[in-house]
Amino acid sequence: MATVYLAHDLKHGRDVAIKVLRPDFAESLGRERFLREIQLAARLNHPHILPLYDSGEAGGYLYFVMPVMQGQTLRDRLAHGAAMPIDDALRIAIEVADALDYAHRHDIVHRDIKPENILLHEGHAVVADFGIGKALVAAAATGTAFTQVGLTVGTPAYMSPEQAAGDVVDGRSDLFALGCVLYEMLTGQAAFTGPSLHAVIAKRFTYSPPAVTDTRPEVPATVADTVARLLQRSPDGRYSTGAQVVAALRAQATAPAAPAALAPDRTRRDTSIAVLPFTNLSTDPENEYFSDGLTEELITDLSGVQALRVISRASSLQLKGTTKGMREIGQALGVRYALTGSARKAGNALRITAQLTDTTTDEQLWADKFSGTMDDVFDVQERVSRAIVSALQVTLSASEDHRLAERPIKDARAFELYLRAQVLVRRYGASMDQVTALLDRAIEIEGLTPPLRALRAYLLVTQLRAGMSTDPQHLARAEAEARALVDLAPGAPYGYSLLGFISYERGQLADTVRYLTLALERDGSDADALFFRGIALEAAGQAEAAIAAGRHFLQVDPLSPMAGVLLNSAYWFVGRPKEGLDTHEHGLLLDADNPIIHWSLGYTYALLGRVADAQVHASWMESRVPQMPYTVQLVALLDAIEGRTEAARARLAAIAEASFDAHITFHLAESHAVAGDSQTALRLLDQAVERGFYPHGYIAVHCPFLASLRGTAEFDRIAARAARRVAEFIA
Repeated sequence: MATVYLAHDLKHGRDVAIKVLRPDFAESLGRERFLREIQLAARLNHPHILPLYDSGEAGGYLYFVMPVMQGQTLRDRLAHGAAMPIDDALRIAIEVADALDYAHRHDIVHRDIKPENILLHEGHAVVADFGIGKALVAAAATGTAFTQVGLTVGTPAYMSPEQAAGDVVDGRSDLFALGCVLYEMLTGQAAFTGPSLHAVIAKRFTYSPPAVTDTRPEVPATVADTVARLLQRSPDGRYSTGAQVVAALRAQATAPAAPAALAPDRTRRDTSIAVLPFTNLSTDPENEYFSDGLTEELITDLSGVQALRVISRASSLQLKGTTKGMREIGQALGVRYALTGSARKAGNALRITAQLTDTTTDEQLWADKFSGTMDDVFDVQERVSRAIVSALQVTLSASEDHRLAERPIKDARAFELYLRAQVLVRRYGASMDQVTALLDRAIEIEGLTPPLRALRAYLLVTQLRAGMSTDPQHLARAEAEARALVDLAPGAPYGYSLLGFISYERGQLADTVRYLTLALERDGSDADALFFRGIALEAAGQAEAAIAAGRHFLQVDPLSPMAGVLLNSAYWFVGRPKEGLDTHEHGLLLDADNPIIHWSLGYTYALLGRVADAQVHASWMESRVPQMPYTVQLVALLDAIEGRTEAARARLAAIAEASFDAHITFHLAESHAVAGDSQTALRLLDQAVERGFYPHGYIAVHCPFLASLRGTAEFDRIAARAARRVAEFIA
């Protein structure tokens, strides 16, 4: 349909590729529709998608312009017919699935995923021709070439059945094509072959290719299952999104490979486990907190056993009510075993069922029923935990055995109130009065136990962080509680976590990292500790360590929405804000009402120049959490970027003199700088560095919003101070 020319861009002094549609083909298209669709495709901005520089019509020719990529295509790599190393094949498939997920969320289906369209640039996959298929089909519908386009957009060996039949297609069609590509990478053979194009097309309606493991037994069974699911003839049988494919393959790429079947002697010691949310079988929906609490306590119990790798709470709770099969869950979370169950509470009576399943085989290894009353609920819970440990043939140390019997909150009613308060306190827009009332009632029932004391103190820190209070006594009161908790419960994470959060608010970043490391040694799945340890590293100018922390967070808690925030934000500080953005965006799907995710996405889009996308999140924050200083900061930044400097200054005037932590102070400095108020910007930037936000590389080089300040004597002084603070942190 087109010819590709190597050309030189005179304006920018660079080589480019110009793809020019064949004149006879272009004549039959609806040209305006084609160019309009190409314009939409040009908005795609993803590290694994080849960008479109330009498009248009000249002398009757339709064309579009792309970068020239150095390296080979995946077809070149596969040309010799040899299977690829498994790790390389998984990495390429993950990157392509990532690109597909991003494009599909922007309503663009590729329609021609094949090895020729996957470029290998510096070892990474870059997908070419995104949006071209959609533009051709859309333009053909308004022209005279619909039949021709239906036959030519797509390549027979990789076409989904629905595309080959001429039906309407969605993103699952691209996932089928990706399955064909992954099959070929792993086996060295095309999934569908035949003596003619028509035979190749017809084959996908009646034939399923042999399992990958038939050709290559060393491929993990979970990978083979993923390929088989991608190649399901019905779209409903496949994964529904590229993100699910990424999760399934990433879990396999980062977790030890599980055997296809469990050996009778269980000599393979993969003891990774996910505790899925227990189902509430009670008629009262209020009992939902009880079943969630049971899930949380079992996770806490099992996390204390060193021989087990337990998936974190946030990821487990994302699967509440899931209809996914055990194999898919195991792949998504990177675990060998899954614990499922239900709880029924009627008056004071209690009945719990639990099942342990090997996700690689769907084999139920253990199941039991437990009956009792609410008065002995925690005893029942301990019996379940010990049964799991026994089923996995794990021997407990004396300290682990003692910890399994401990119950920090002994009254089930108080525990439910604690759980409700915990959920609310982590949402910055939540009613703090409501949280306080829940905690007061729980303390009235239970007394001042360590977890209740810790959550009450954490509430004080949260109020400062969200800008709901500027009372300096909050931190002093929280610190007194934290130090008391360290003395009272030195083996628990409560006091150390609090000291870490308090140190972060005070800008004492070395102490933040030190205390949160101690907390994570006691509870390695604490999402708050994982997140704040990472952003403390960012603030201290340790971007590479923060990137590693973000990746670790994803491994521990693969479905945590905040893991994506940490990973993507770490890349801000090295000038690569596109990286990790897909994971960040996916986090919003997991927690759509989290204002911090909306703010951080809006800020990322602003860094990328995608002001319209950033504005969506700023508007959401204005309507939901107008009192947050982050809301004012983002809205003012966007006003200033678009030239509404007076409006930006007016918004900032109300909060410029308030006393906030170093992080928000820095971002307020950015907004003032873009609004043209250099004096205030420099003053706030100086305060931010002094208070504990001093990423020197970002301040001196990478942050685009400080460009107007660079080169002044005052800025150079502040940047030098930031560099010294980074050196002090490292020391």
